[in-house]
Amino acid sequence: MRYLFFLFILLPFIEIYTLIVVGNYIGAFNAILLIILTGITGLYLLRNQGIRTLINLRSNPMGFEPTADNILKTLFTPIGGFFLVIPGFITDLLGLLILLPLTRIFIIGLIFSYLGSVNNNPMQNRTDEDWIEGEYKKDK
Repeated sequence: MRYLFFLFILLPFIEIYTLIVVGNYIGAFNAILLIILTGITGLYLLRNQGIRTLINLRSNPMGFEPTADNILKTLFTPIGGFFLVIPGFITDLLGLLILLPLTRIFIIGLIFSYLGSVNNNPMQNRTDEDWIEGEYKKDK
């Protein structure tokens, strides 16, 4: 969570830097045109995949299993479209990676492996040294 704050502060500076570098390399007009093109592509992909998801849910409402995988796939569609609509090359790349099915599965796998490695259960870390043996007698 603390890294998310730094990401929101640093991301605009990184985006502006990449816009300047890419603008110097391919030209300012071409860079602006590319940003507009990726924004339009993001809106198209967001609309296309969002409508496809709604059609699948409507045609087979009992077929949608609320598993974490299905929920994350459904949640990632607007997130990827949002990243594509934000002007900048890095957010466009992130949005494209999120919207493509093959890379989306890879990103979801990374999230599951990260969440699986986080150990929130203190009972799993117990050793024999944590136990105190004893006897008790219940009073009547």
